[in-house]
Amino acid sequence: MYAAWVLDHFEVVLGKTEAKVWEALDITISAVDKNSEIIIDYTGDILVFSESDAEAEFPNDLSENSYTFTIANEGSVKFENAVRFNNSGKQDVYVYDLSDEKILGVAEIDISEEEVEKDVEITIVSPENGVTLGKNNITVSGTTQKNHQIRIIVNDNQDLFTTSNAEWLFEKEVENLQQGENTLQAYVLNADSEKIGESAKIGVKINSSAPEFKTITISPEGEVDAESEISIEVVSNAGLSEVTVIIDDVITTLTEAKDWVYRATTLAPKQAGEYGVDVVLKDEFAHETREVDAATLSVIALKAGNELPPEDTVIEIIEPEPEETTINTEELDLTIKDIEVTELKTKSIVTWKKLDDAESYNVYKKIAENKIELIENVIDPRFEVEIIWDEIKYDEFAIKAIGKTSSGETVQGDLSEMTKVKTGPELYIFLALIALLMTTGIFFLRKNIAQ
Repeated sequence: MYAAWVLDHFEVVLGKTEAKVWEALDITISAVDKNSEIIIDYTGDILVFSESDAEAEFPNDLSENSYTFTIANEGSVKFENAVRFNNSGKQDVYVYDLSDEKILGVAEIDISEEEVEKDVEITIVSPENGVTLGKNNITVSGTTQKNHQIRIIVNDNQDLFTTSNAEWLFEKEVENLQQGENTLQAYVLNADSEKIGESAKIGVKINSSAPEFKTITISPEGEVDAESEISIEVVSNAGLSEVTVIIDDVITTLTEAKDWVYRATTLAPKQAGEYGVDVVLKDEFAHETREVDAATLSVIALKAGNELPPEDTVIEIIEPEPEETTINTEELDLTIKDIEVTELKTKSIVTWKKLDDAESYNVYKKIAENKIELIENVIDPRFEVEIIWDEIKYDEFAIKAIGKTSSGETVQGDLSEMTKVKTGPELYIFLALIALLMTTGIFFLRKNIAQ
């Protein structure tokens, strides 16, 4: 039964050589041969009890005073906090093989009277008081006297028990905490399960739910003109870390105007059609809610009178004006900076740094060498160029900032450098800058409109 070695006796080792009444002790039991070598494939049944203290307790795995060795034990097994003596003096623990009572092992220990314990310190280390967590199960851990029973009370109505170890530490998994506020308090108990110390009560807030999408409002309602300004309002949870809407691949970030309400303004798509509006909500715990087609935006073509200038409208080349006729800009910052081009599937988006002194921006397109035309005046520092899929093409664009002096006089900043923008299919996009001022001193004429 026991392979190459013959079981001779058991080696029984207690965790200490002396202890106090009701102190929980570890016990290690090993099946050995006559040379005290462990028999690693021992799989017998054993009986464990104390002959000296009939009131000794064997909780946990030894609560029935018996145990069956398995192959996984490899002939030796350790039980933590497995023995408690009720009486002082020299005490013992006997281990017998149930198939042969002549095979046994014994351990002895000196047990002294228990000192009266009170006001024992116990502290919850984790979680911290006042913390907000993104899940409803946590591990409560803390410190107190070693080898003592610990009682944890959750929300004043749920009792959980654990035991502090030899390193003076305890921990317990707490599940199914309620949404919102929860309380936790830990008690250390003596052998009679009486409270001999308590921790401070701590509060833990649980927020394990994803953000809730409630409503979205787009103004103006109904059909809107292409590229016209629209206002978006989303109602959700308060204090979200990010709220965005996506319309025709363009992402707009909303800001919290007041609790629960997030707002932003943006431009309608350039092409007429029906566009789904997606809403993405994120909180500080990385919970995310995505509402696809939360609303539909109906875009119509520009009305008569709002069309872009005809393609044959060009700005002719002229000589520079004399310096004395230059308008005083009062040090207005109208210099275009940080032009960037972003390529999407159906369009290219050109953006630049917003200027505090600019009221609007003129967007120009190069139509011939040293000739440009005004194609659009925009309020926000961005414009879109549709990608034409039946040809490979790059067009060149430039931007000019428009501002006003304190006297109300309209002034224009310098034209930016030309930027190449993809308007046809290509494997990649690139940015190329062409100097506006030619070495011959030729300038582009400013178009006379109050932009």
